[in-house]
Amino acid sequence: MSTEEELIPRLVELYHRMDDAYSAVAEKVGLTCEGCDGVKCCTVDLTLHTFMEMHYLRRGFDSLNDAAQLAILDRCRTILKAKQQDPWGEAYRESVCALNLHGSCILYAHRPMICRLAGLPHFFVRPDGSQKHSGGCTTFQNKIDTLHPELEIDRTDFYRGMAELEMEASLQRGQRTSPRTIAETLCL
Repeated sequence: MSTEEELIPRLVELYHRMDDAYSAVAEKVGLTCEGCDGVKCCTVDLTLHTFMEMHYLRRGFDSLNDAAQLAILDRCRTILKAKQQDPWGEAYRESVCALNLHGSCILYAHRPMICRLAGLPHFFVRPDGSQKHSGGCTTFQNKIDTLHPELEIDRTDFYRGMAELEMEASLQRGQRTSPRTIAETLCL
């Protein structure tokens, strides 16, 4: 059975496949995050569902210097406090991820799957064979969608690959992972 660290190369390879698929489509249609406020894609409530992603994110966080870690933890605590006080209020709903500093992710290389695939319209095939479709980010919808209404990225294999890694990690750990936001992952 694999240890978490032994699973990291497979996670990184899966992330590279995601990045390649995303880049190919984004470059083709000219989608960038430049000038975006991050409110839709870099939201505070993006949820990580796998231990492996949480582990890898923590691994990246641990590589930061003390000052950067403290600044991020302070932002995480502010986000979690706003969520606790009013999960539907502006202080929480209009916030961006604690890792989004000055419009870019401080842990970009360690960002989770949800962040790697954000922005582009997508679909995935559920185990029962039905499909789930979702639109792109605001920039995509406002600037690109009318030119490429057929465009969707298929996330099915990425989800399957992540599920396989998570099953191995869960079997090794003897427990399933409870979903957490990025702020919860870093603070708890």
